[in-house]
Amino acid sequence: KIKKIMIRLMLIARLVFASRPPAMGYNTWNDLRCTNVTAKKIEALADRLLELGFVSAGYTYLNIDDCWSAVDTIGPNGELIPDPQGFPDGILALSKKLHSKGLKFGLYACRGYWTCAGRPGSRGREVVHAKQMAQWEIDYLKYDSCFSPNFTREGALQDYETMSKALKNTGRDILFAVCGWSAWYAPYGSERLAASSWRISADADEWANIYLAIRTNEQLTRYAKPGIGYNDPDMLLGSSPHAAVSLTPEQSRAQFALWAMMTAPLLLGASLQDLSTWDLETYLNPNVIAIDQDPLFIQGEPIFSSCPKFIPRDNWWCSPWSMPADIFEMWRNALGQFAALALAIAFLIRKRTKPVALIFLTLATAALLYSKMLVYYRPRIDSCTQIWAKPLSGRRAALLFINFSPEDDITMHCDSHCLYSALSLHRNSSTLPELFPLTSAELSASILAFNLYAGNTTTLSSTDSLSVHLNPNGEATIFTLEFSYSSTSI
Repeated sequence: KIKKIMIRLMLIARLVFASRPPAMGYNTWNDLRCTNVTAKKIEALADRLLELGFVSAGYTYLNIDDCWSAVDTIGPNGELIPDPQGFPDGILALSKKLHSKGLKFGLYACRGYWTCAGRPGSRGREVVHAKQMAQWEIDYLKYDSCFSPNFTREGALQDYETMSKALKNTGRDILFAVCGWSAWYAPYGSERLAASSWRISADADEWANIYLAIRTNEQLTRYAKPGIGYNDPDMLLGSSPHAAVSLTPEQSRAQFALWAMMTAPLLLGASLQDLSTWDLETYLNPNVIAIDQDPLFIQGEPIFSSCPKFIPRDNWWCSPWSMPADIFEMWRNALGQFAALALAIAFLIRKRTKPVALIFLTLATAALLYSKMLVYYRPRIDSCTQIWAKPLSGRRAALLFINFSPEDDITMHCDSHCLYSALSLHRNSSTLPELFPLTSAELSASILAFNLYAGNTTTLSSTDSLSVHLNPNGEATIFTLEFSYSSTSI
């Protein structure tokens, strides 16, 4: 009894003193890329977040991604210089305006010599740039991973650790978001890097990459630190056909529900100007948001999977499997045009200068082969299904069904063993050791399953199955389960 009381007290203390939830907000990259990244546009986006009800729903971070700084320009001591045309009054003035609207303000930097879009990076200037972030009253720093000479894992960790310490030494509480795109950052995220989140896979800019992020994150549950730091599978895409990248409506809802199950940061990457009613209903659903922000802050995990074994791959910006979808298409088109031009030149000069014609023929062949390699290594989706579960406070759990199959619809079942597995995550969690020492016999006959989007409740006995029918290509359904226990269970 004393042991159980001590465990409960330790749990309560942890929840009180380490209670930083996953960040919620908006990031400019998927929406704007490097177009129209200006103070005027950011203020308009802030007003839009307020107008649509996102801020009151918890989406309080407005984060500017790459392209806010001047091209090839740094200050005399290595300072970052805001683009004078886009930010004529500087960053601090914008920061104060956003704070006055009830928002928190995030900015972007990179551990290399340049950012991913070619602006000045922070390598060798970490202390200077960290002080700037504090002086500008920044609340969140996304720290990217392009153009660093540190290609080894240890070198990358040292780069991130340097900026992390520089931020800490400023004395300002700035969320540090590591953007390294690979699963191997997870074991070091919360402790060595003191990060609030760490990217675990390539940019989630298409459904195939979202599938890879899910399959990667299912293996990283133990590295998420409740109330401290979280695995980050990247931004929410939305379903707008006018955005740079987007999903189908069903996929956008499935992504949001899975991100909530994974206790991931909820950062909108969708275009705020033309969000559909569907997307608004998806991202403003208070029940799904509550699952992500549940005060236990425990990452969910699959309790059933028909998917094949998955091994996460190392990612770097120019690798075929992690290259952004629009960059991938640009490369394919450019390679095709180059190959056609080289073949035409080889054909025209074949009789006059055979050696030169052979060179052009070789270049055309190489371009075509590289284009084929790009296609071959692009991420693919397996035809499979999963059931995820996540422990929630108040003797509850969340349950999610997902059908990844590109073509086949399917009826999925969570039987009594499956339902008990969802409950057992409480007992097996390293965060809640022995807090819920339940056996299947201790379950009462009442389990309430609430469908978070349909809005209906199903009452199940301990021997019933929860069944759902899902369409192909990423449809998902998410429930909360409220269990009743016998009086001897706690």
